[in-house]
Amino acid sequence: MTDKKVAIVTGASQGIGLEIALDLLRTGYYVVLASRNPEYAELNLKGYTSYSLIKTNVEDQDSVKLMVNQVVERYGKIDVLINNAGYVEPKSIFETSLEDWNKTLAVNLTGAFLMTKEVVRFMKKTGGKIVNIASTAGLTARPGWSAYAASKAGLINFSETMAEELREYNIKVFIVAPGRTATDLRRKLAPNEDPRTIMQTSKVAGIVSFLLTDQSDVIEGQVIQVRERK
Repeated sequence: MTDKKVAIVTGASQGIGLEIALDLLRTGYYVVLASRNPEYAELNLKGYTSYSLIKTNVEDQDSVKLMVNQVVERYGKIDVLINNAGYVEPKSIFETSLEDWNKTLAVNLTGAFLMTKEVVRFMKKTGGKIVNIASTAGLTARPGWSAYAASKAGLINFSETMAEELREYNIKVFIVAPGRTATDLRRKLAPNEDPRTIMQTSKVAGIVSFLLTDQSDVIEGQVIQVRERK
């Protein structure tokens, strides 16, 4: 068992997930970067050694189970889970197919459910922290983004419920709802927007790092909106 704290970050190959992973590496965590394409993160990991790249499909229960079991077998514990994997295909209700709808919910909501279900089997023995990356889109009406907004609204309620359900095991659950952030996902939602004019991923990663400290426990279980006004 490693003396370092062990964190799993899903969707860690780019964007907010990669920035969170790098922040955790800088602060002394052992980080498991879980992604469909973990090799995309490799160029950004030069100089770091305390990490693993594991190909993971959060939509698939067998893939999730395999990854979580590998982590526990290798490191003996899981201290932190960051559910960050995300998907979006912004379309109106007239254009959204059942396939689009199911895919969006599978990644953004079911993926967080499967990851949480598998991780807490081990985390309940030691306690730990779970941070779910939602979105301000889950808090207000978003015409043209109905599947994405619904998935994030579901993630918010799931997170609030987990905060209550897992309290007896000393597992703290946090909900981060970023506003407009310069990511590839945001580019699909707002293709004409200049990414330099909106919040950068480092701001969200900084909030997540704070949530992993003891001082953050007083804001556990509530939606934490992260927005930069310009």
